[in-house]
Amino acid sequence: MKKLAIAITSLLLMTGCSSTPTITNTNNIKEHILKDNVAYDSFSSYSDSDTIIRLPNGEYIHGTKEVNGKYYDSDQDSGAIQAKKAKYYALLATDVNNYLTEEFEGFNDSDEVFYNKNGSFTNASTVMDENGNETDLANNPDYESMTIKEVKEKEYNRLIQEDAKEEKKNLSSPVSELNELLPKTDSISRTVFNKKNKYAIHYYEVEKNEYFDYIKKIKEKGFDSIDPNSPEESFLGVNNDNILVNIHYDATNKTLDVDIRRQ
Repeated sequence: MKKLAIAITSLLLMTGCSSTPTITNTNNIKEHILKDNVAYDSFSSYSDSDTIIRLPNGEYIHGTKEVNGKYYDSDQDSGAIQAKKAKYYALLATDVNNYLTEEFEGFNDSDEVFYNKNGSFTNASTVMDENGNETDLANNPDYESMTIKEVKEKEYNRLIQEDAKEEKKNLSSPVSELNELLPKTDSISRTVFNKKNKYAIHYYEVEKNEYFDYIKKIKEKGFDSIDPNSPEESFLGVNNDNILVNIHYDATNKTLDVDIRRQ
């Protein structure tokens, strides 16, 4: 009987009739979120610590699900990321998309322009050089002729890569001294840039009472208002070390922008 049991067990394993689900790796969720420009709302129902994976049909889930005989489990999939990170990538994609919409307002995707490798573009055929001479952009190696649609794609990728470099730099370098002067908050945030003399951060999903609480904490940190007549959605303050903090709250979009710098 013992030999028979071993034989049956071996047969089950060979035929795949095991009770253990097959976990299929879904790597590169970051790239999918950015490429799909997934809205922040897609992940807002999850807790920040929840694990998220992307199914082949494009659906993002936390937990387990069977699709066409394959089992997916966000807690076991090596390609899963936490919902807080998924929200971050979604917000980044939204920010970049909104920026591009404003930057190219008035242009059609089919319009031809000259794109500079540094990220600028012009619909003029010539530019003036530093000596006041006209340069034909068609023969300028620093410019490339392309459609607005192509420029948007290049700009999108360039901005995403810039953000990735900034994020990597922030993670690998000591926390900015200026950031240490700011109140701590649980609101989801994205560092815009972190430099020696300036630190800027963007908060999302900030309720109005949270904004007022933030201003209260800023004042407790030693920043006094230098514009008492400013609207309640704004705060401009300075501390004894002549460090300036500029805060703006957008109640409609529930966003809070903080800029702190040495004067």
